[in-house]
Amino acid sequence: MRTRIISATVGIPVVLLTIWLELPGIAVLAIAAGIVGGFELDRMMRPNGSRAGAIRMVSLVMGPATLAAIAAWMVSDGRIEGELLPVTFAVIFALALLLRGTATLGRSSPDRKASDWVYWVFAAYVGLTLAHAPVLVNLNTGRELILLAILTTFAIDSVALFVGVSIGRHKLAPKISPKKSWEGAVGGVVGGVIAAIVIDAAFDIEFSLVTAGILGAVLGVFAVIGDLYESWIKRRADVKDSGTLIPGHGGILDRLDSVIPNLAIVYWAAVWSGI
Repeated sequence: MRTRIISATVGIPVVLLTIWLELPGIAVLAIAAGIVGGFELDRMMRPNGSRAGAIRMVSLVMGPATLAAIAAWMVSDGRIEGELLPVTFAVIFALALLLRGTATLGRSSPDRKASDWVYWVFAAYVGLTLAHAPVLVNLNTGRELILLAILTTFAIDSVALFVGVSIGRHKLAPKISPKKSWEGAVGGVVGGVIAAIVIDAAFDIEFSLVTAGILGAVLGVFAVIGDLYESWIKRRADVKDSGTLIPGHGGILDRLDSVIPNLAIVYWAAVWSGI
């Protein structure tokens, strides 16, 4: 616990600094997270520490980072105006990455897992969701929106953990994440509704009360789904943590599993609401 607290004490100011710096800070953070996440995925793909193929290593490691970099480049210096085009380009690149990965299906090799296509899909998912961070922060209320995504997700995870430990009886997905319960998941969604309404009012983001509440509920659902998705990937890889970058917390993917889908959710909610 002490190690976790120390890591959080160091990590939280870094995240807040990148948010304060807006696009440059978030772009660097998203690209760095993509690189580290790619390395963690490559490790999970290789049984018994076997060496990675050079092409696969570069594609997998740089895929998520490149997605984030493309999004950051397109919104900087007024290179692009529309809200939808950055994500369109990100989708195209994600599909290209996915095709590159699935093209290798059926080829036997000692350094490949038989089901390694799931890692390529996950790599595309990580890159695509990370690509929303620099696009999101470049909106008019970008700082506030990113804080809304992060703080609401933190509230969701905290309430879900508290409720799950206190009254959790019915397992949500025992084969994927045995400690998660339906009670905790529902508590997290309720916590998300309350947190989103409070944060929206505190930061004057201008979502309506109903929209903020619905957004909080959706963030609660996707936080759980994102967490379970990453847990499923780790189960297939037979690892406890995605990495060891953050002492006491595991890898970067372990810390981002609930946050990255919610970055995309908040972005689209802001665009559709005209904020």
